[in-house]
Amino acid sequence: MANAIHQLGVLNHNPYLLAPLLQVFYQHLEVQPKNILLSYLVLPLIFSPNSLQNLQRLAGGSTLNTKFSAPSSVEGLEQRLLDFKGLTNLCMLVLKEQGTVTINTDLSIKFLNSQMTVSHCKKEQVTAAKNLAKLVTPFLVRDCFKILRIKQL
Repeated sequence: MANAIHQLGVLNHNPYLLAPLLQVFYQHLEVQPKNILLSYLVLPLIFSPNSLQNLQRLAGGSTLNTKFSAPSSVEGLEQRLLDFKGLTNLCMLVLKEQGTVTINTDLSIKFLNSQMTVSHCKKEQVTAAKNLAKLVTPFLVRDCFKILRIKQL
């Protein structure tokens, strides 16, 4: 039974199936130094029901501060970041391998072109990834982590 549960987890958290979410994120994110670190936010925020709901709609004045101002909206985020760290690394490797992004010497990610299809991803997760990119774009990378109350990566 435990093996079957493990295999379902492997299927649901396949880097080839989740990499398009990071592709959408970087497609809508402006290039800035060390923005590779922002990739670690995508999966933990998208797979949390509270965060996913927060990221579904952006009102005119929505910012990262307003969307995640309640402590309950980021509860457990730091642990989820650690849980998804390896999977995020694999997804970034897939994007690099497919020629979707390039990694510059200042650890910035530059989106090149859409190589992967997002048709197998849930529509709300694709929207959340795009909206997350829009929310973090005006901020420096370190400020995004401070706003989300993440102390270590």
